[in-house]
Parts: sequence; structure tokens; C-alpha cells
Amino acid sequence: MPEPTEELIRKMDELRTDIKALLSSLNRADGQPYDGMASAFREQIGRSFLEQNRTAMRDAIGGFEGAPPRSQKALSQMTAQYEDAIDRFEKDDLNEALARLEGLRESIVHSPEEVLPAPMASTLLGVVERAREQMALAETLRFRVGRPMVRRSCEIALGGVEPEDAERWLAPLASAPRLRIMAMLYTGPRPFTEMMKGLEMQKGHLRFHLNKLLEAGYVKVEGRTHLYCIEERGYAAMKGLSGLLAQIRR
Repeated sequence: MPEPTEELIRKMDELRTDIKALLSSLNRADGQPYDGMASAFREQIGRSFLEQNRTAMRDAIGGFEGAPPRSQKALSQMTAQYEDAIDRFEKDDLNEALARLEGLRESIVHSPEEVLPAPMASTLLGVVERAREQMALAETLRFRVGRPMVRRSCEIALGGVEPEDAERWLAPLASAPRLRIMAMLYTGPRPFTEMMKGLEMQKGHLRFHLNKLLEAGYVKVEGRTHLYCIEERGYAAMKGLSGLLAQIRR
């Protein structure tokens, strides 16, 4: 079973520390580390992540044996989209890889229930989201092991916040369905059924997006009433986003 993202991040940080220590011990006379070793290490980690992602999709599709022909056709097309995204990342085109994954996510979300039942869609959305996280983690290792000048520039521009941390905090909000959820909850707590009706979302899709917001700490569920409401950091995020969008739209 896949490890939680936080555990993966912790392990990546440990790996980063270990490789930095190793490279420091192998410095040349001019103080420069052996770039070839760092590159080989990064490539090995990247290949490992790529194989994990491919295996995750194969396992997910394998669990849908016996699905109707229409579903099988959609699954075949989505598998091809997913493989295309993985291939793009393998060719070092992270932006295009993430764009392909976003396109696949949209295809899953907007597939009719009779073609892609909610449980099937939820499983595939989880695989896509995990692939995006894995790609970001692999890129994190590439970034943090080397490129000190770029790293320093990011520290200055982002006020000391690591780009990976900024991405982790902002990623849950980089989704139109989640922004609609946050906007609805911004005006007050809501029950799940009212949100389904108001947002015109299927149960599985709404549950998937709510779980992402819950994991990020932007939303919570009241224990007594079972109403969904925004946490303090959710209010802060929405206020900050509103100010940012006002500036961008000028």
C-alpha cells in the first residue's frame, strides 16, 4: 500500500541529507562536488518513482476487470493519457507532464456516471494525484541536491519559503471544484448533501475533493453536526487568494 505523502517527503529529506554528506566527503581539490555522482543518484530516484507510478495505474486498471465495454474503452484512453504524462516527465518535461495529468484529471471528473462509476473515478483520481505528487518529489530532489544559485534566488523571492512547501500548501486550491467548495463554505457551514446538490457534483467526486481540503487543513467537519466548514487557515488562504487575483486582474 502506498505510503502517505508526508512520509515520502520525510524520506526524501533524509535521502537529500545523506547524498549531500556523501558529496561533501568526495569534494575535488577545488571544492566542487562530483556532479556525475549527483546526477546518477537523481536519475536513479527518478526511475524508481516512474516505475511506482506505472505500477499504480496498472494495479488500478487491473481492479476493474469485467467492466462494461464503454468503461473499458474509456479506461484504455485514460491509460494512454497517463502513460503519455509519465513519458513526458521521463524526458525531463515536467510542465507538460503536469499539464497532461491535469487534462486526464478533467477527463475523469467529467466522465458520465454510466461510463465511469464514482468508485472507479475516485480510484483513478487518487492515482493521478499521487503521480503529480511523485513527480513533484522527484523534481524536489533534483532541485535540492544541486542548483545552489537558483535555490538562493527562490529563498529571496519567496521570503524563505521553500518552493516545494509553497506548492504543497497551494496545490489543494489549484482546482476549480475545490475553489467552488471553498467559496460555498466561505459563507457558512454546509451539510454534504446540500453541497452535492448546490455544486452539482457526484458523491465520489465531492468526497475526493473534500478529502484533499481536509488533508490540507483548509476544511474540517464538525463532530456534533457533521457540517463541513472552513478552518482558520482556509479563511486566510481565501483572503490571500482574493487579494492575489485582484492584483493579477488589473
